[in-house]
Amino acid sequence: MKFFSFIKRLIILFAYIAGVSILLMMGITVLDVILRIFNIGITGAYDLVRAFGVISVACALPYVTAAKGHIAIEFFYHKCGKIGRLFLDLVFRLSALVIFGGLTFYTFRHGMSLYQSGEVLPNLGMPVFWIPFVISLNSLLMMVVFVYHLIHPGKEFIKP
Repeated sequence: MKFFSFIKRLIILFAYIAGVSILLMMGITVLDVILRIFNIGITGAYDLVRAFGVISVACALPYVTAAKGHIAIEFFYHKCGKIGRLFLDLVFRLSALVIFGGLTFYTFRHGMSLYQSGEVLPNLGMPVFWIPFVISLNSLLMMVVFVYHLIHPGKEFIKP
């Protein structure tokens, strides 16, 4: 399907963004530590590392879920037969849909309130409304992955 193909490309793009965010976090931290030796620091380093941390986690989650790289509750799966495993998988995926549906809605709503209030990062003065939007978009992508897994049980959405 073209829809799932587009979603796969989007998830892979966000996985690259997560990787770049981690590299930027490390680079900023190392550079800030080195510059502090000479009594020079990076203004807003803490703000940037916080923002890149959120971006890296939010953008990596859909890829990990799509590749089935998460930790499964193996204890329950080994105790059940094939039908029991399918049932547990169904229950877990439906629960995850509800949880990430709420996360998508509430983080989007929080982003809108941050946008309306004009909230900014303390040291940089950069707006922060986009951070909950990134979380919301990636939560929505995870919901699409959960639906794919419900339609195609036992298959990963993306091969790692």
